[in-house]
Amino acid sequence: MRCLASTVPFPGAGDNLKAIFSKTVALSKDVMCSPESYPPTRRFLICFLLLADKLSGPVSMAEVDQLVRGLGADFADCYTDAREPFPTSLVLKIAAMSIMLAENALAPGVDHVQPKLIPAFVVELMLTLLNVTIHQLREQFSAPETQLNASNLQQGGEDERIVKCLQTISTQSLLLPIKVLSDWLKVRHHLIAQDLTPDFWGKFGDLLNLFPHTQHLLKLVQEGFVHQKVALPEDVSVRGLAPLSTLHSQLVFPPLSTDLGLLEEFALRILCLRSVGQFAAALRPRPGLQHDPSSDMYTSFQAKAQSDDRMRSITERTMKAMAHQRLQMDIKALEYSVSANQYDSLSPFLVPVTSTVCLHLRTVKLLVATQRSVIIIPKQVIQDLDTLKKNRENHFAREAIKYFESMFKNGNWWLRSQGDQELLPVKEQAQSAEMACFLSVLSCCLYLAKKSQGIVTLLVPDDAVSAAKANKNCNQPNNYTGNLPSGDMMELAKRYGIRVEGALEFYSKWTMSNRHGKIGRGK
Repeated sequence: MRCLASTVPFPGAGDNLKAIFSKTVALSKDVMCSPESYPPTRRFLICFLLLADKLSGPVSMAEVDQLVRGLGADFADCYTDAREPFPTSLVLKIAAMSIMLAENALAPGVDHVQPKLIPAFVVELMLTLLNVTIHQLREQFSAPETQLNASNLQQGGEDERIVKCLQTISTQSLLLPIKVLSDWLKVRHHLIAQDLTPDFWGKFGDLLNLFPHTQHLLKLVQEGFVHQKVALPEDVSVRGLAPLSTLHSQLVFPPLSTDLGLLEEFALRILCLRSVGQFAAALRPRPGLQHDPSSDMYTSFQAKAQSDDRMRSITERTMKAMAHQRLQMDIKALEYSVSANQYDSLSPFLVPVTSTVCLHLRTVKLLVATQRSVIIIPKQVIQDLDTLKKNRENHFAREAIKYFESMFKNGNWWLRSQGDQELLPVKEQAQSAEMACFLSVLSCCLYLAKKSQGIVTLLVPDDAVSAAKANKNCNQPNNYTGNLPSGDMMELAKRYGIRVEGALEFYSKWTMSNRHGKIGRGK
């Protein structure tokens, strides 16, 4: 990075670059022949350095374009692969190095490369970061313990809700490299305007709209910091980067700068990103965004029909890769805890109905503690619990919600909520509100079954199983625990290939099997 950043040649710079690029070229041949044999992070880094190598000399547009197309997908895989997570510090270095490569290509007198290819890659890198961050924030904001997105705050959210919203946003460390790349786009917009398509600005606006409004953020930032005057951690990381020198000259860096708290730091970071949005809205003759001051929301101009198809495909590719990786991580984590022949006795994916979490919450907690099965809480169950808790005497629903809020907030591999896309349509038509709720839970089960070889168990109260065996109707309204699923509902699930078991009976099976050494966490 030092070699690339230097505007003045120094002894050893060329040799250093040649040494690392020569290693990269040798490794890249194996990567191209058998890409699946390399972990995504290693594969991305090798191809990224190969791109840097090719951009340092004569290069064909087709060759670089092929590399750029593959790097976007590889980058998404890197960040969603739990086996080898992508550290934020490394993403910052990649962002900084990408800017250096773009600056070298845009420098006056450079004619041995196609300058527009490199800025296009930087924009593509940033678009991928935007997609990942937006996807993760929307998942967090839709979780039962939050519901703290910008639209809620528009309706007069209290300071406590703003703080909780910032606490959620503060988990998104990719905002650091996004801020660095945004600063660079602001400086070089006149040279890369053709790459900043309506699709790109639309995605940038989507991110800004997930943040608290400016008026709420100003309450958390010290007076005088409304316009950035203190260097943020990412500014310190890329200090000395030539195109950002003017911006950095206006900032106070450590040890002279004032220490910022985490929430104040993220509030200032969001204000910086919002300033880029306002800058895009003020561009002439082609504004990138439209800004509504009354709502502090951003919208993009309608993309033209001939807009860059590649930019559109990045969003779909990233979302698909993340959804696929999320489920694959669950499955692979369980492969060593349950062998193939044991799938017939116990399922690694468990989906409880509302009455199960109300009546058998202790059992659900015990199953989570076994770290043997991933428990998925359907969105319908969360909605049911929110309805049931309105009865102040309903300690069942309140205790369940309190437990889930704590677990979701802290994060637990073995317990999570249903994802937005984790559902498949059910052919049957609901004849009642109770059936509609059950079909919603069943659609979650069907999705998991399709993606994980059918190893899904629907956990119901044991009383429901007993009543079904005795041909008794147990589906009576219950404002405390939710309705027990009827025998017809459970039979419907079985016809779709979903296993149905009583929660207590299921846990008893696991306890007995584990006691006899048949099932346990693999090594």
